[in-house]
Amino acid sequence: PPFASTCCGASSRMRLVAVVLISCVQVSFAWNSGVTAFYRPLPTISRGRISEIRPVLPLTSARHLGKLSCSMAESVEAATAPNKQKRNKLLAKPVGIGCAAPSAIISNKDMEDIVDTSDEWIVTRTGIGSRHILDGSETLRDLQVRAGKQALEDSGVAPEEIDLVLVATSSPEDMFGDAPYVAAAVGAKHAFAFDLTAACSGFLFGIVTAGQYLSSGGYRNALVIGADALSRWVDWDDRNSCVLFGDGAGAMVLSAVDDPEQAGLLGFQMHSDGSGYQCLKLPYAG
Repeated sequence: PPFASTCCGASSRMRLVAVVLISCVQVSFAWNSGVTAFYRPLPTISRGRISEIRPVLPLTSARHLGKLSCSMAESVEAATAPNKQKRNKLLAKPVGIGCAAPSAIISNKDMEDIVDTSDEWIVTRTGIGSRHILDGSETLRDLQVRAGKQALEDSGVAPEEIDLVLVATSSPEDMFGDAPYVAAAVGAKHAFAFDLTAACSGFLFGIVTAGQYLSSGGYRNALVIGADALSRWVDWDDRNSCVLFGDGAGAMVLSAVDDPEQAGLLGFQMHSDGSGYQCLKLPYAG
């Protein structure tokens, strides 16, 4: 199902990160913002394939899911079609990945005690069986740091060799951003760090942004982390939306390459369409 594969904070997000980043895959996000990225697979990991993912949902209601999934995805496809052959290879490649999720899990059976729903209702509409939730024993930053350290260990790149730490999140622990804290916590003491907010497209935008820094020739290694704690923001009385979201973090280390034939980011397309704003929003009160 469309939503079961999204990167919107649910525990499936982290599994998707691992699958997408090790696959030659085109991923299209079809609502307010979208990016298509093409990855060269890591050679040592068994590869799955995902041809296309179109997550489209409102934060407070899922009742428009079917209509938006078709109409908005088609509009994005039409808008980007003329540029599909204009993919710019980035002189960077993924060299390590990591992920982290809270230990607390809320199953669909647990959700039956919270709202008027059932395991069958949730699974048939979303494919989701459970979600990881922060329960107060750890923070989103803890997940970011864990995922980042795991990606660094997987890559073999020393923390001191990281030039950029980029955190893609729509729910940071600090309004001023989490990336500088994360950089210090993982030992990337020579890196500059900043947050990027682009909802479910955030991690892919982050990968492209980091890839461009590395392609410039001024930087060699980057740590990109995608993380969200959307359980803090959903309406737990709304069965249409509360069943969809969870918390987690995924990370990737990217390294610059000098030979274009060694590039692992084979190209990208970027597109944004703000006309769907009313379908996915979380405005500040007041």
